[in-house]
Amino acid sequence: MAKSELSVSNRLNREKGTNTTYKNLLERSGPLNKKNKYFARDIFTLALAYGYMKNIKLPIETKDNFLNAENFGKNLPSLINALAITKSEKGIHVLAEDSSEIFDVAEQYANGGLDFLNSAYVGSEDDFIETLRIHILKLNKDDKIIKKIEEMDL
Repeated sequence: MAKSELSVSNRLNREKGTNTTYKNLLERSGPLNKKNKYFARDIFTLALAYGYMKNIKLPIETKDNFLNAENFGKNLPSLINALAITKSEKGIHVLAEDSSEIFDVAEQYANGGLDFLNSAYVGSEDDFIETLRIHILKLNKDDKIIKKIEEMDL
């Protein structure tokens, strides 16, 4: 496999220049601090969730290789696949396609949600956690998210 293929099929990208935002989020005191064993992939996941929640998709104009598939963590692949299935016109068939299309959806939502996450996390740590908890409860009303993932056997 050529290096360019590896880069497309096994890596998520972020907007060039957002490294500072990721770094700042990990260095602030509070629950996202890297001392609490959080990493850039966790920030990406939260930014992705914020982008999806607020329906903000921003295309990446200048891609910066960011996260290798081996470092996605346990839950990120399922989240990315579920998002691609629900947001793609191809539905479940998008999973049989090239992963670049699957990643593109996730990258755009994360890019759209990063600034929102950054500004939401400026205030009190407790307020931030409470806001996240309320959003999660609303999104998972009647366990719809869990049931859908179980149905899809992800």
